[in-house]
Amino acid sequence: MRPAIVLAPLAVLAAAVTGVAVFALTRPVTPPPERKVRLAVLVVFDQMRGDFLERWQPLFGPDGFVRLQRDGAWFTNCHYPYGVTTTGPGHASMLTGACGDRHGIVNNDWREKGESVYCAASPRYKLVPSPPYPGDKKGAERAGGTPDALLSETVADVLKEATRGRAKVFGLSLKDRSAVLPTGRRPDGAYWFYGVFGTSTYYAGGVRPWVAEFNRAKLADRWFGTEWAKFRSEVDYAAWSGADKILGEGKGVAQGVTFPHPMKGVDEKKGGDEKKPSEQGIGPKYYEALANSPFGNDLLLEFAKTCIYAEKLGQHYDPDLLVVSFSSNDLIGHTWGPDSQEVLDVTLRADAIMADLLTFLDKRVGRDQYLLAVCADHGVCPLPEVSRARGITEAQRVDPQELHKALDAHLTALFPATQPTAGKTAGWVEGMGFPWVYLNPRVVRLSGQSREAIAAEAAKFLATRPGVFRTLTRSELSGPVPESDEIATREKRSFHPARSGDVCVILQPYCLPSAAIGTGTTHGSPFDYDTHVPLLVYGPGISGGPRDEPTTPQALAGIFAKWLEVRRPKDAAFPVPETLQQ
Repeated sequence: MRPAIVLAPLAVLAAAVTGVAVFALTRPVTPPPERKVRLAVLVVFDQMRGDFLERWQPLFGPDGFVRLQRDGAWFTNCHYPYGVTTTGPGHASMLTGACGDRHGIVNNDWREKGESVYCAASPRYKLVPSPPYPGDKKGAERAGGTPDALLSETVADVLKEATRGRAKVFGLSLKDRSAVLPTGRRPDGAYWFYGVFGTSTYYAGGVRPWVAEFNRAKLADRWFGTEWAKFRSEVDYAAWSGADKILGEGKGVAQGVTFPHPMKGVDEKKGGDEKKPSEQGIGPKYYEALANSPFGNDLLLEFAKTCIYAEKLGQHYDPDLLVVSFSSNDLIGHTWGPDSQEVLDVTLRADAIMADLLTFLDKRVGRDQYLLAVCADHGVCPLPEVSRARGITEAQRVDPQELHKALDAHLTALFPATQPTAGKTAGWVEGMGFPWVYLNPRVVRLSGQSREAIAAEAAKFLATRPGVFRTLTRSELSGPVPESDEIATREKRSFHPARSGDVCVILQPYCLPSAAIGTGTTHGSPFDYDTHVPLLVYGPGISGGPRDEPTTPQALAGIFAKWLEVRRPKDAAFPVPETLQQ
């Protein structure tokens, strides 16, 4: 028997077992073309404002952010070009290269066809695994994550198409929307944290074996009963941020205003019963506290490294894509504000996380074999109390409920001809989620007025209220807007006719939609403190150093497509920065 006849079937059998393609034995094997990258990684630090990396750069170590600033492209003038700067739109924008007017994610929540809609989940799908605690009623009723509301394709979708599904794509975060929206329709996995790392039935009927093993190890429980203390004892936190106790700061999940912050999720000073684990032990409240501390980021880092290792990301011929979104920065910022010692602390820890991740990628994938970008989904407004102390006297908390009541009373007095519903008069406002006001279409019809006329009157009235900077109606946003009108242009890019409200309410700079006597801060405005985010891009062929050329986070769609050697997503509308086009 001739050797060629024997060897060919053996090779075919090996291919069937290993999945390796077989070429004719008599033909020379041509090595595959050299690719730019084997793995592309998008790292998002939720609510990391653009000035943080410059403000605190002297405190960073050499191997984290400083390495990226020195050896990668550091874009210091990166801004979102739209007005509704919240988590859902930010995560939807980076890898679609589009704004809410195209990709449809106009906010974290909106109203559509009279119903409340969340940007990244649907009751059509269930969580897998189910929330582990029977007492977690909120978690048990939670809908499962899905990208159904996303109207544009992402780089992940394009990569899957180009490689016929061979490229692996994963999205990881503590928040569902942060894992779901950047990874498009067909990722290999989107995982988020709710006591365990899980997914939804949109993606699979169960979690990958390595995820199940990670959950069984209960690594999330290691911080229970400990304290969140300052990361760097030698750093003068007050000199670099502010006092440890600032008017307007919140207390987190029973964590207190000042360092150190207890990690139990309950206030023992109120006399809780230590024998009730659902209240005092490791349960939903503890996991809320975990996410509201830097330890949530530490947990996600370990999960991400496990994913890279278990899924062999960066070890295939086709390049892979990983999105890791660290949510704890956002939760901490909401509670204590951007000028707090807590935000300084989590940023210093974020620097250490980046050093750890870069070292891991160097060893696992290869120092010149991966593309990595760092960005944020939005910035954040200072605490109004801090702004007033700095002389910004108009800074204040504007209560949305008061605006709602005042508008309803004004429209009722002006157009009294409404009919009672179920024994009482229906309100003029169907829903209000900043910046959008949704009018009640039934009451508008009963008034005999057009929707446009009521919206115009509502906008006119709201513009006179304390703390309101400007209002825009859906009619104005549906039509042409002068490019010179930067605020209107930004809000127009956030406007989708099927999902946005009848009136857009923009508060004065440094004002927050919040109860008058409230704590903490938020984001969502078209002003620089909310639109300005960091953008760092590191990889083969990228020269290092800061660049001041204007760019947007949406440029990431073109950057990732270029280095992954695939086409841009169809709705990508923002160019790759000039300094990366060579």
